[in-house]
Amino acid sequence: MSAIVVSHPHVAAVAVGLAKSLENESKLSAFMTGFASPGEGWSGEAVRALAARRPVLGNRILTGIPASRLRTLPAVELAARLAARFGPRSSLYDALFTAHDLAVSLVSWPPGTTGIYAYEDGALLTFGRAQQRGLERIWDLPLPHHRTIEELLNEEFHRWPGAAIGPPHREPPWKLRRKDAELALATKVSVASTFTKQSLQRLAIDVPIVVAGYGFPIEEFQARTAAPSGPFTVISVGSHDLRKGTPYLLEAWRRAAIPDAELHLVGPLRLAKSFVDSYAGLFRHWPHVPKSELGRRYAGADLLAFPTLGDGFGLVIQEAMCTGTPVVTTPCGGGPECITDGVDGWIVPPRDIDALVERFRAAAADRDRTRAIGRAARARAERWTWQEAGAALIRGLEL
Repeated sequence: MSAIVVSHPHVAAVAVGLAKSLENESKLSAFMTGFASPGEGWSGEAVRALAARRPVLGNRILTGIPASRLRTLPAVELAARLAARFGPRSSLYDALFTAHDLAVSLVSWPPGTTGIYAYEDGALLTFGRAQQRGLERIWDLPLPHHRTIEELLNEEFHRWPGAAIGPPHREPPWKLRRKDAELALATKVSVASTFTKQSLQRLAIDVPIVVAGYGFPIEEFQARTAAPSGPFTVISVGSHDLRKGTPYLLEAWRRAAIPDAELHLVGPLRLAKSFVDSYAGLFRHWPHVPKSELGRRYAGADLLAFPTLGDGFGLVIQEAMCTGTPVVTTPCGGGPECITDGVDGWIVPPRDIDALVERFRAAAADRDRTRAIGRAARARAERWTWQEAGAALIRGLEL
């Protein structure tokens, strides 16, 4: 019988979903994370009181994972956050993942543990210890392999001169070496999309790669109760940059020229001001929208556009589908795992401006059909929650 330790520094939804699925099948050894509470006893009451003032802390209350399986490392998370803020220059992400990895590699693991499930950038030392003990080491890669991302950014930098803010970003050598070392230690790799799997297959690695799409957050994002009213609206949520295909979205929207229609960009706009200014007046932009408001934004739009060129999955696809808002995306992420083209959404080729133009015009011309596709999207979401997704991943990994 498998007994898996799931390790993640900050209770990400995907890690929590997997841990709950393992617990449901009596295969969870422990969930090791940062600040969290099982929602029971005095600690649960304390976190709820804090969440009343800071709602984001409500995400740290975990139900479905018994206190006996929850191993929290709040001091490690706090120290990493302080180091990132006041110490030598380092990103909060790097501080959290490297500190958590070190801590998990040093603390005691429950007797009978048979394997470790850890995430990219936070697995190196933990996997090293697991290898010494002869335990299985499952590496979760949430984004395409770094070589694939680097190549596509270099290509887009030359395709869209003047669009990027500076040269293509490249992660520091120490971090790339760390990623490669984690992969070399892994006995299995877990990915959420075929696109990510393909980025690994290019390397000809001799490790099983399991694809399992994430579960839809149907409880967090409710189905809309009324169809969108007012002008035809397309929304795009997340970072807006070269990798996300934002230049193609902006150009397609300009060429579509749909009368009285609106394009809403939600999230940081990481493109050169001179490039963005060339599309001035064509879209509205919100740099940040609280997660609690996102559901309303999705529900108020006719269509979500996510023309990514390289994503591990793209959670916004699922969030929009949960609300009943259909999605147009590319095969360069989790779209194929969530959408049947023309049934509950649309998949268009990457970098295909004409295909996006055609989809925008068709969706605006027949809003009734667009809404019907949205209803089918919600129905699909209800058929693939974390219960189904987690069980599929456990089967795929043969745990």
